[in-house]
Amino acid sequence: MEIYSEKLAYHRALSASMNNATLDLNTVAPLSKKNVQLFLEYKANLKKGVLPPLEVVYDESIGFMVKSLVKLIRHTIMTKYVGEVTPVDQTGNTSSDSLMNLLQTRDDSTSLIIDPSRIGNMARFFSGINNRKFMSKRKANVRTRRFDLDEECRIVLFTAKNAEASGMLHYDYNAGIEGKDVELMVRMGFYDTSNFL
Repeated sequence: MEIYSEKLAYHRALSASMNNATLDLNTVAPLSKKNVQLFLEYKANLKKGVLPPLEVVYDESIGFMVKSLVKLIRHTIMTKYVGEVTPVDQTGNTSSDSLMNLLQTRDDSTSLIIDPSRIGNMARFFSGINNRKFMSKRKANVRTRRFDLDEECRIVLFTAKNAEASGMLHYDYNAGIEGKDVELMVRMGFYDTSNFL
């Protein structure tokens, strides 16, 4: 990652207006009023320089990971998933292992992916789990929520259960797409996690 950012960056001539939640194949639900308020407070804290109590650490055997610096209670917002927003049809040659679906239409030229390879934040460093191992799946303590705010898709990462201070934060990169047919899994960005712990 070359540039740290807390905002989506739109790839080349791509207009932010393409990120229109009403175009998604699935209904992208808005947040409740209470959760919108929490999200806006989170963004206001970022503007003040108040960052979530998280740390990106490096382990020689695993690589980069994120750990909590304090105990986090369930449903704590940790970060937004940000990076360069790119149409799916322009991601075929990427070597990124951190792509996230933002908007899914029936057309790869209007479906959008977030690629945090060059521009992003700590979201790209959350440790994955091995979807083939039950004990690994139990480690998942982070989830994402894709939501509509002012008709724009956003993605936020939050704790799915309490996380202890100094504890590693684990995310299931294939949440919601396991068990679907192969074509749909590929289209939705299935990620092979068999080499994860």
